[in-house]
Amino acid sequence: MIPLAVFIIGPFATGNWHASNLHFGMASTPFSIKLALVWLYVMGWSSYGVETCAAFAPEYRDTARDTNLALKSAALFSLIVYALLPMGITGAIGEDAAVKDPVAFYVPAFSQIAGGASGLMVLFLATSLVLSMNTATADGARALYGIARDDMTIKQLYHLNRYKVPSRAMTVDLVVNLFLVFFVGNTLAILVAGNLGYLLAHILALTAFLLLRKDRPNWPRPIRASNIWIPIAVLLAAANLIFVIFGVTNPDITGYGTFGDLLVGVGVLLISIVLYIIRRVVQDKQSIVLREDTPSIPSGKTGAG
Repeated sequence: MIPLAVFIIGPFATGNWHASNLHFGMASTPFSIKLALVWLYVMGWSSYGVETCAAFAPEYRDTARDTNLALKSAALFSLIVYALLPMGITGAIGEDAAVKDPVAFYVPAFSQIAGGASGLMVLFLATSLVLSMNTATADGARALYGIARDDMTIKQLYHLNRYKVPSRAMTVDLVVNLFLVFFVGNTLAILVAGNLGYLLAHILALTAFLLLRKDRPNWPRPIRASNIWIPIAVLLAAANLIFVIFGVTNPDITGYGTFGDLLVGVGVLLISIVLYIIRRVVQDKQSIVLREDTPSIPSGKTGAG
């Protein structure tokens, strides 16, 4: 939070902010449009991070109220940061500094705005990375646990330790992340490899929302979204599909990924499909089907109206 305050408020408070450092323009050539779409694919991991709130919904005291509050407040906070931080920090140090080193430029920027203390910024970055890894591991583990509970991956991951933490799922998440670090290495290249599954998950969630509204209109909806969100979901699913198509077909255009890194991400997704088949065929002794019969309303429940 301290670096955010320095980067958003500091440039204006210290007089380091200059409008001449900002250049607003639309992508005009086919290459610049393609580059922008690929970068949107790469940056999706950050802007969609508020989904973590939904992953922890089962742990909230009042699931419906607290999930709704968590998602809205986190989304609003992120929107404010993503709008103001680029304006503040770029207005202070200029665009070139960020372009030359998009990962570590925060350290000299902090020193320039705050008047030294670059070592303090390194400490903030290191601790924020620990916090990010903690969040990502807990988020991924909770997702794996929920998938196992819903019979979509191996039973062994449907497990909580004595602290009520999905420790086995966290271990799997840790192993996958170590694999990416050792075999991909570059931070942004890891994002290129991992974002394929991440953005696909959001596309599937958006289209699932549309299908559920069509196939199960009378099912209870503890968190009710009005009909205006149906066309919005269509637009968002289409936009994310475009990001995935351009990101997958041009992984090296940003200079931070290769087709080899992309294949690593595809391999991880294929492993998840294998685990689903093992759960369905080997552990549950059932066949693979494309569609399952679903009652008009859940057993013992009344319709949503």
